Amino acid sequence: MALRYGSSTDANIYGLKICNVPRFVCATQEYIDKHGEPLHPHDLPCHNGLVYQLSDIIHDVWEFSKDGMDFKIKVSENRASNDGDLVRRWCVAGQGIASKSGLDMPNELLNDRVVRLLPDFELKPTELWFIFPSRQSITPVAQLLRDMLRKKTAEVLHSLIEKGLVDKSVLL
Repeated sequence: MALRYGSSTDANIYGLKICNVPRFVCATQEYIDKHGEPLHPHDLPCHNGLVYQLSDIIHDVWEFSKDGMDFKIKVSENRASNDGDLVRRWCVAGQGIASKSGLDMPNELLNDRVVRLLPDFELKPTELWFIFPSRQSITPVAQLLRDMLRKKTAEVLHSLIEKGLVDKSVLL
């Protein structure tokens, strides 16, 4: 069993969707004060992006949408990691701008340790899945764990909605 962002493309993997996951561009106020605030995704290459790397692929192209128009922006970066928590810590330390899931940084967003940037532009959302190696692995205990995960993630998402960081449509 594992938690995974995005649905599996492997037909041999079985999964139960936990929730939709909003994503945010964020940085500390100190970073913004020092380097300025990007007002459009096209401003991001002038900033230091903090990016995630998975299987030797650096995720330095961020996909945005606004009013039905899509933007793909390649960010400039001097730090990449295959550890999403390290990217979060770099962001909280004021090292640059990160694209992060609302589930990865809820406390930082809710307690204003980081600021959501570009609120008029939505990052392409993702989904959180609870995956299994076989259908037989989806036991009643695993289903109870799924239900607990759905409840916990819904609580986090409701907090983000109450703070005005995300629209309630994320719950659909």
